[in-house]
Amino acid sequence: MEASRKIKASSKLSFRGKHNSTKMHRMIPWESTLERDFIKLLDYDPTVISYKFQPEKINYVYKGKKRKYFPDFHVLKNDMKEYIYEVKAFEKTEDEENKVKFQVGMKFCSERKMKYVVVTEKEIRKGFLIENLDILSEVRQDSTSRKIMNVVFRTLEKLGGKTNLGTLKKGISQFNEEEVESNIFHLIYTHQLKMDLISAPISDESFVERMSN
Repeated sequence: MEASRKIKASSKLSFRGKHNSTKMHRMIPWESTLERDFIKLLDYDPTVISYKFQPEKINYVYKGKKRKYFPDFHVLKNDMKEYIYEVKAFEKTEDEENKVKFQVGMKFCSERKMKYVVVTEKEIRKGFLIENLDILSEVRQDSTSRKIMNVVFRTLEKLGGKTNLGTLKKGISQFNEEEVESNIFHLIYTHQLKMDLISAPISDESFVERMSN
């Protein structure tokens, strides 16, 4: 395994940046907005333990020339298996050069008992998921209150274990609505409460329920 590639500043107009990971507690670089959105999914996915951006370098030969391939993400999941994810716009998955990279990546992973996965906007940008995760992830853990969260759980239980967000907030009058909403959002983001984040933007009409055991 070789050292990861250093991300150089581009002289061309391009989308590059860093995302403050809620899981890795540091800035993670990205080289496309699709990669940025995939990082948000990795942060939210409870099966993901840790991940790195472009930590692998794979040498290969294409059309008689030596080339280097840096897959996008190396991910460790709670099944203790390692995954390599390549993030690619769907329209580019049929490009000959990309198909070669995919084959190189699959061979690299097969030899190391890892899994190689290509993901596109079809898997990453489902419905309103990314937009909703942006809202939920804005809540800082140090701004939450265990006392308020316990009241949220008790109130939801009294309401039958499932109700819409507006009704749940109104049922908790001892704290201000903004505090209550922030704590509910934190509970959803940390998978302690469940909400459909794909079908519609988060609103007071969105249903909230306890996670099943």
